[in-house]
Amino acid sequence: MERKEAILVLLKVRGEASLAELAERMEVTKQGALRHVEGLEARGLIERVPNGQTHDGPGRPEHRYRLTAAATELFPHAHRELASELVDFMESDQLDRFFRARAARLEAEYAARLAGLDFEGRVRELARLASEAGHMTEVVEGPGGKLALRHCNCPIQDVAAKAGHPCRHEQDMYERLLGADVERTAWMAGADANCTYEIKPR
Repeated sequence: MERKEAILVLLKVRGEASLAELAERMEVTKQGALRHVEGLEARGLIERVPNGQTHDGPGRPEHRYRLTAAATELFPHAHRELASELVDFMESDQLDRFFRARAARLEAEYAARLAGLDFEGRVRELARLASEAGHMTEVVEGPGGKLALRHCNCPIQDVAAKAGHPCRHEQDMYERLLGADVERTAWMAGADANCTYEIKPR
C-alpha cells in the first residue's frame, strides 16, 4: 500500500489523526509524513481539523487531519445501489435466510482462524478478518481493559438500514466466536460515524 493511500485508509478508519499518528502508522518521521500530507491537502483530499482548544505544552499545537467529502468518493460504494435494489425486490424472510446463511459461512471460516487464541487475540484477529471482508475494522481499547470492534466502512450499509438482518446475524456471530456478550452502541445506518460493538466477557 502506498503511503498516501495508507493515510487515507487510516483517516477513514479513525475519523481524524495527528501528524505523529500518521507518521507512526507509516513508520516514517513526522517530516516524511508531512510531505505526503501536504500533497493530499493540495489535492483537496484531506483537511486540517479546526482546533478550538488551548495549547499549554511546549512547542506549537499539533494539527489534526480528516478526510474531505471528495476523498470519500475514492472508496468503493457503487455496489451499495445494487444491494439496495435487491432489498426492495426480496421478501423479508428471504433476506433473513440469506444473511443467516452468510453469517454461518463466515462463522465457520473465522472459527478455524481464531482457534487457539486467547480472548484478546480472538478480538484482534476478528477485527482483521472483518477488515478483509470490507468493514475496515479497528479494536478500540476502553477503560479497565474493555475492548470494542469499530467498523468504519460497511459494504452493505443500505441493506442494514432497510432490513437490519445483516447486523443482527453479525452481532450474534461475534458473540459465539468470542464467547462474550456483544452490544452495538453505534450504527452507521442510524447516522453514526461508525458501527461500534462493545464486547463484555462473560
